[in-house]
Amino acid sequence: MEDKEKIKEYALKNYKKTFIKKVTTRDAKGKIIRRQFIDLEPIILIKDNHIEVKNNIDASPIILSKNILK
Repeated sequence: MEDKEKIKEYALKNYKKTFIKKVTTRDAKGKIIRRQFIDLEPIILIKDNHIEVKNNIDASPIILSKNILK
């Protein structure tokens, strides 16, 4: 679990915009009333040769080298 914690910290530090969902609330006329930013939990898959990090199941992965664990 220590490796996954390091990967999560690295991904959240270097790929901030990937793991934030922006939700806007509009009134009846279409004017923006409020914006909310929701933090997404990264999904981490450790493969034989690389590491894949996603923000949801269907998303394209960020492929990282195993060198970040050293």
